[in-house]
Amino acid sequence: MGQVCYSVAMKKNEEYTLECTGLSDQGYGIGHIGGMTVFAANLLPGEKARVRIIKPASRYAIARVMERFSDSPIRTEPRCPYAAQCGGCSFQHVKYEDQLLWKHQQLDHLFSVLDPAPEVLPVLGMEDPYYYRNKAQFPIQVRDGKIISGFYRPRTNTIVDVEDCAIQSERINEVYRWIRANLPVSVAEDLRHLFIRDSEKRHQMQVVFIGRWNPRLEGFVRRLVKVFPEIVSVVFNENLRDDNVILGEKYRVLYGSDSLEEDCLGLTISLHFKSFFQVNPAQMEVLYSTALKMADLKKTDRVVELYSGTGTIGLLASRQAAEVTGVEIVPEAVENARENARINHIRNAQFVCQDASDFAAGFHGQADVLIVDPPRKGLSAQGIENIVRIHPERLVYISCNPRTLQRDLQLLQKDGYLCSRIQPVDMFSHTSGIECIALLHPCSACGQTEKPERSAQKEEQ
Repeated sequence: MGQVCYSVAMKKNEEYTLECTGLSDQGYGIGHIGGMTVFAANLLPGEKARVRIIKPASRYAIARVMERFSDSPIRTEPRCPYAAQCGGCSFQHVKYEDQLLWKHQQLDHLFSVLDPAPEVLPVLGMEDPYYYRNKAQFPIQVRDGKIISGFYRPRTNTIVDVEDCAIQSERINEVYRWIRANLPVSVAEDLRHLFIRDSEKRHQMQVVFIGRWNPRLEGFVRRLVKVFPEIVSVVFNENLRDDNVILGEKYRVLYGSDSLEEDCLGLTISLHFKSFFQVNPAQMEVLYSTALKMADLKKTDRVVELYSGTGTIGLLASRQAAEVTGVEIVPEAVENARENARINHIRNAQFVCQDASDFAAGFHGQADVLIVDPPRKGLSAQGIENIVRIHPERLVYISCNPRTLQRDLQLLQKDGYLCSRIQPVDMFSHTSGIECIALLHPCSACGQTEKPERSAQKEEQ
């Protein structure tokens, strides 16, 4: 065993015996040595291990497990051989039912700071938590004349070379393996990423090559679509940026169009490759149907959706409400939403291409229900002001980041909106990620509840 030391002055490559007493919100095992907090991946509560310090800091250290001396009863063998390397699945070594319990405990603790604390319902999990993702983005490099592709090792730019992935759809894996085996090195040298999207219900696929333009792609694409006739869209996306942003602005269609069709609860969704769409189609239907049930829509309700993307939630809401207005700033997504309304013969939903703040400042209608599904960073202070200005009777907040949701719920409570319950949905099985639906109502006992006067709004503009 490694040395037992009670000094906090740790050095890189030193080894210690660590007992895990908890898990961080990112799935790292937590232990303490001489008062120093130590984080180690692939270590579960109750387990002891010999660990090596790989990153010492003043108040904590990150360690690597070198040898495990005991196993937790919640431990299981990962299905993916790359699980401990690529960092995409931080929980494959935990039994699925225990993953759900851990996520619920984390959320219950996180939202307990609210007063009153909302009810956190049990997590809605998957029947089969493997091969569920409908979109993959594989980084590509050429190293020593060989194509290397897969996923980045955590906190590095080093690619873990993988043959397939246990959480991507089986069709994505099949196309990915063929491209890896057949892509010429001379073509791969000009690429940065390979983007593959799979619409299982519509039997359609899309491939996007990202990098510097290489005319030799066109011959390769002809071979690709011949082998995989379900591919209806192949795009080259030019990205010459010197950062980690995956998609560039310019693109060229090499085959078919720049979109494919998806299906959500019977809606036909035209999906541009730049548009956001939930990566777990099975749980997406659980998420959206649950959100609409919590919204308690009535035939007379007017619904506003901020950050509406391709309009999926709004179009589903239009089946139960009088009218829906979706607000989105990305032009391609707005065009997708309008096209989706047209092809689904929906006439009571409109989509505007506008900044949410500008829309809220000029909004003079009534919103019975407001739905928000912001990015991971959550709502800005202006975004919360927008909600208060629109003053809905019911607010449904869909979040992929519980920490920013907690922050925003506290701020909304100060402005007069109280969260009564939260429904977690496991959209990202085998990872620490979780999606939450929060239901809020105006509260006479907390903050401002009166709708701002329109004259005051105009003065602020």
